[in-house]
Amino acid sequence: MLLANRRPLAARLMLMLLAMAILVLGYQWGNQYQRRHAEPPTINGVLLRPPLAAPEFALEDALGRPFDRARLGADWTLLAFGDLADASGQRALQRLIETRNRLADRPEIAGALRLVLVDGGADQARARDFSRLSPALDIVSGAPEARAPLAALGDDTDAGSAPILVFAPRARLLAIFPGTAAGATLAADLAALHAAAPALLAETP
Repeated sequence: MLLANRRPLAARLMLMLLAMAILVLGYQWGNQYQRRHAEPPTINGVLLRPPLAAPEFALEDALGRPFDRARLGADWTLLAFGDLADASGQRALQRLIETRNRLADRPEIAGALRLVLVDGGADQARARDFSRLSPALDIVSGAPEARAPLAALGDDTDAGSAPILVFAPRARLLAIFPGTAAGATLAADLAALHAAAPALLAETP
């Protein structure tokens, strides 16, 4: 003979809701634990753990507008160094644009990616001409002392192979790519960083 369930309906519903809440919380916690303890991506460059806050700096873009740390805040940014008056700057610029073009099938990355070239020259007319190559591009310049805070992070223009700095949102320096890497390689590495960003950026002090 079956005994009737004597628990009130409200109590049974509460137990069901509690069980569902535990399942959802456990699932979310498990996902977060997995992301935080996943192996970091392997890239052709240096991965900074924890990421570094970008230094304060004050430069100008090709239209004479201030370009400072706040301009790095919202998006992912690839920042390279070079002088547009010679081949080093033009190669760096080409590599930035090629990297973004290689991400055309990943609009969630390409659409949020800014390209910045710190131009060692002072010819704003030339900078304006080159800045028309991509709507995502900023060509910025300033006196050597104004460029120094960024240059200290990896400027190597004398060797013709200045590295490319990868800034995540909130102006956090996440990685340094070799300036000699091909655009396809840089795009693949950037996609790997983007996928691992929740765990990597959680390490920010």
